[in-house]
Amino acid sequence: MWKIKKGLLETLLESSQRYYPDEFMCFLGGKRKEKLLDEIVMLPTINGKNFASFQQNLVPIDDSIIGTFHSHPTGPANPSSADKKLFQKYEVNFILSLSGQVFRAFDRNGKELLVELIE
Repeated sequence: MWKIKKGLLETLLESSQRYYPDEFMCFLGGKRKEKLLDEIVMLPTINGKNFASFQQNLVPIDDSIIGTFHSHPTGPANPSSADKKLFQKYEVNFILSLSGQVFRAFDRNGKELLVELIE
């Protein structure tokens, strides 16, 4: 089971609220062997009301980049087909629905994952 630090989750929620009504997107880093997510990796993104995108060539070659995070300002925390395509490249992917304050995690195949919140 993946673990995410409470402070990181709070920062992700705050960042998503700051970008509202646009989507917020970032990458997540941590310790793969421990299945621990504990840092945000920011890259330049283009943000809009129904999308957030980045240039793939800007993602550093770095084993500590484990996953993705993005917000859905409106609507549920369900992955779109574009989300599922991105998910294939990362082990754990998060979507936060700001309208329902629902936070969900998915694996590479779009299957929902359980995540433990730790201090």
